[in-house]
Amino acid sequence: MNPVLDFSSGVPIYRQIMDQVKYLVVSGHLKPGDRIDSIRELSVKLKVNPTTVMKAYTELTREGVIFQRRGQGCFICDSVSRFSDAERLRIIDEKARALVVEAMHLGFSEDEIIEQVKQVTAKINRGE
Repeated sequence: MNPVLDFSSGVPIYRQIMDQVKYLVVSGHLKPGDRIDSIRELSVKLKVNPTTVMKAYTELTREGVIFQRRGQGCFICDSVSRFSDAERLRIIDEKARALVVEAMHLGFSEDEIIEQVKQVTAKINRGE
């Protein structure tokens, strides 16, 4: 696993790590049971504080994306989401709202936003 961090993006580093792990899962690059870097391994690889990686992994564990086995490492869960349907809808609504606001601020129309989401979804489904 080799996340690429953008220190100037304004997105917290732990969030970037979380997003990239989730992307690798949904794109099929990481499968249930796959081992991922330990907190220490990833913090050395990314040259970030281990506390930052621990925060990302704690949230990924809470969300049911990964689990940790003491002395063995971190692994991808069989079930990607432990959230209720209502909570899943709340999360996606929050993220969709942020995307739409940003895209509209950049001057994109509703149709252009929808088309871009379709293109990104197709790329993820192809494993790109």
